[in-house]
Amino acid sequence: MQSLHQVLSLLQSQILTPEQQQFQELCAYWPEIVGTVARLHSRAVSWHRGVLNVATSSATWSQELTLKRIQLLYRLNQKLLFPVEDIRFSTAQWRYQCHGEQHRSLGSTSDEFSQLWQDHPSRVNLPPTPTEPLIHSHPHASTTPLTAFQRWANIIQQRSQHIPLCPQCHCPTPPGELTRWSVCCLCAMKTLEGSGTET
Repeated sequence: MQSLHQVLSLLQSQILTPEQQQFQELCAYWPEIVGTVARLHSRAVSWHRGVLNVATSSATWSQELTLKRIQLLYRLNQKLLFPVEDIRFSTAQWRYQCHGEQHRSLGSTSDEFSQLWQDHPSRVNLPPTPTEPLIHSHPHASTTPLTAFQRWANIIQQRSQHIPLCPQCHCPTPPGELTRWSVCCLCAMKTLEGSGTET
């Protein structure tokens, strides 16, 4: 006589397509592969022709996990009996999916995210915004879109003048990114994607 688990497994294998069974395995392994903090901000949502689509809670998490894509592919392919050719990250499906761990207390998740941001290579300690207006105009003159933009551009320029430049694209780059990748995160992402399995 078969156990209930064996019967359910047999029924599941008869109901689900091979691709659906593979997706279930991917979902089961994803939290272990991606790590304790990142699993709270990412979730496998679909699997088709060797490509795993993962929803993320923010664009920052999409970028962070995209930079780790090659490592994640390697770890998944070590665990699974079928090949994972690529992983794509997007925020598009995040809010439409429900998952028990997403309903944890907001304070706990915020603390973890805050700590992650403190250690993030893209974080920059910027000087305070100047209180004196950088565009000197008549005291009674109204602010136009152009003067507002000029003031904003001047503030950004002033804030970024002490930030080092990426040796590849020559854009202001947080020192943490240069320490971690020797280039800015966008140049690092282009390099990783160029060496990946994309077709």
